[in-house]
Amino acid sequence: MRSLMMCSLIMRALLLFVPALQFAGAQQLYEEDLLAQMPERIKQWKQVRAYIEALPAAKPPAGRTLQEKIGYPPPRLRDRATARLEKSGEDAVATYYRIYIPITPELETYGLYIIPKGLKARAPLVISLHGGGGFPELATFHGGTNYHDMVRGAVERGYVVFAPHHIFYPYRDRDHETPIPQDVRPILDEQLRARGTTLMSVEVAKITKALDVILERPEVDPARVAMVGLSWGGYYTQYTTALEPRIKVAVASCSFQGELPPTPAKPSYGKPDDIATADLVRLILPRPLQLQYGERDTGLPVDKVRQSLTPLASKLDLAIFPGVHEFNGELAWAFLKKHL
Repeated sequence: MRSLMMCSLIMRALLLFVPALQFAGAQQLYEEDLLAQMPERIKQWKQVRAYIEALPAAKPPAGRTLQEKIGYPPPRLRDRATARLEKSGEDAVATYYRIYIPITPELETYGLYIIPKGLKARAPLVISLHGGGGFPELATFHGGTNYHDMVRGAVERGYVVFAPHHIFYPYRDRDHETPIPQDVRPILDEQLRARGTTLMSVEVAKITKALDVILERPEVDPARVAMVGLSWGGYYTQYTTALEPRIKVAVASCSFQGELPPTPAKPSYGKPDDIATADLVRLILPRPLQLQYGERDTGLPVDKVRQSLTPLASKLDLAIFPGVHEFNGELAWAFLKKHL
């Protein structure tokens, strides 16, 4: 009798414990090895080199408008394209894909494409762009470093996420014999300028041409598109939003260019200094725009940010928070919830 009572207590404990295990398993997020896609990042770099070789020599871009300054749009863009999606994993929150969209005969847009589970209607799209030392997988998996919830935070809130890849010298690859040179951006940008366009133009076009395809997908609401980014991703968020009216809301974190000198500036050679942040803001407004800055970000002079953007402060959300060079999801997601 005593043994029967003991067995009954054990069974009741197990019945209580198993649902807890199932719940914990359901909440386990899909993760990836951050170095596994290094061959893809090398391939993307080689594609830009092949694209450059296919272009004839031309006058470097020049002019007064943003399009003229960066040579936008770049040449050889396809009129139509078809996306190729490859499922890479899933968890209780979302299904994860890699997306490939050819935009010229040589170039394709590559990135992560993440669809939340349980969508009952078309959902907003959030373009989430990594910074200069990163790549989409780094911003997504294993806590996202200083990107925090810049990708998965959007997914958890029911947004479809497109996290594109741009050409940089990723810190994770640096110590694993990547052939991509440290000065990859100035090299590519100088070569592209000798052909009438820029690296900024090419990589903005990678996003805008991808939108032609993604906004036709059945899970996406084409009227509700946002873009967010940290550091270099913040610069690209500003440039892309200024040039792409389909982006309705933007959050650029820790990315600021002060007033440019009155004399013609030298070519940026991969740096985002063709236009000041205040001038980009004017091109984006009246669309909702949040500019985030960490008070302890040693790379950005917060006082100079305040001074330069004070005339526009009433027209945008200048969000200065007690942090460092990092994405602030608490501020960003509240802003998107209000405006998207």
